[in-house]
Amino acid sequence: MPQITIVGLDTVGASLGLALRKTEQPASIVGVERDPLMVRRAQQAGAVERVERWAEDACKNAALVIVTEPMSRLHDILEAIAGKLPQGCVVTSTAPLIAPALAWADALLPGGVSFVVGHPILDPTQPDDTISPELFHQAQYCIVPSVKATPSAMDLVTQLAVSVGARPFFLDAAEHDGLVTAVEHLPGLLSVALMSAAANASSWRDMRRVAGASFAQATSGAEADPQEVAAMWRANRDNVARWIEMYCAKLGDVRAALLSDDEGVLTRLLTDAGEARALWLKDRQSGNWEGAAPLPPKVGMGTMLSRMVWPQRRSPEDKPQR
Repeated sequence: MPQITIVGLDTVGASLGLALRKTEQPASIVGVERDPLMVRRAQQAGAVERVERWAEDACKNAALVIVTEPMSRLHDILEAIAGKLPQGCVVTSTAPLIAPALAWADALLPGGVSFVVGHPILDPTQPDDTISPELFHQAQYCIVPSVKATPSAMDLVTQLAVSVGARPFFLDAAEHDGLVTAVEHLPGLLSVALMSAAANASSWRDMRRVAGASFAQATSGAEADPQEVAAMWRANRDNVARWIEMYCAKLGDVRAALLSDDEGVLTRLLTDAGEARALWLKDRQSGNWEGAAPLPPKVGMGTMLSRMVWPQRRSPEDKPQR
C-alpha cells in the first residue's frame, strides 16, 4: 500500500490524515510529531496508523509527504528530509506564504522529487482546534507548483484537495502572497497595532476595565507566536507595507468624513462593508465562487498514488514543468 507521511499533527495535519483515511482506497498514513499531546489526540481520532518522532525516518518510503508545520520550521524540515526522499516522491506544504516555500524547495530538494504548495483556506466559522474530516469541506485549496514539479505531481496534489472535500484554486506565487496579505496578514497586524496603541495609552489603566467582547475579538491576533508572525511579515514585507498604505488611506477617508460630519458618507461606508461581508460569507459557505473552475473527477488517493510515475517507469511526456 502506498504511504503518505504527514509532518506535523496539528489540527490541519491530523484532519488531513483523518479525511484521507476516510476516502476510497486510502493510503497508509504515517504521522510525524514530537508533542505527546498532539500524538495522543491524532491517534485517538484515528488520523494516522503510526507516528514517528523524526521526519527523516517517516519519509524514507513515502510517495507523498505533506508538511503542515509552521512556516518558521519549513526550511529546516525540507533540509532534513531532502536526503531521505525516494525518487518520484511528491512533497507538498500547507505554507501560508508560497514564494519563500518554493525558493527553499528548489534549493534543497533533490532532482526527481516534486514540490507543490497546497495552502487550504479554512472556514473561519469552524472551531480551529477540533480534528475533523469535514475541516476542508468547500475550502479553497490554493495550489502552486515548483518549476521542477511534474504534471503527475500537480495532479496528485489536486486530487488530494478534491479527496478531502476542498476546491482546487490555481494561481501563481506572487498573486497568492499578495492576496493573502490583505485578508490574513493585515488583520493580524491591525490586531497587534490596536492592542499596542491601547496598552500604551495614558488611559489604559481605566480603559482595560471597560474593554469587552469587541476589543477581545479585535485584538486576538496579538496572542500569536511573536517569532512566527514577525518572520512572516519580514518574508512578505513589500506586500505588507503596500496594504498598510492602502489601509491608512481608507482610514483617512473615514476620518475626513467624520470631521466633515457627513452622515451620508459614513452610512454608505458601513452599508457597503456590511453587504460585502455578507456576500463573502454566503459565497464561502456555498463554494460557488464566480469564475470557479469545475472540479476534476475524484480518484481514490490509494489509486492515484499507485499510478504515480517512478523514474524507472517515467513516460516521455512526464517532464518537469517549465
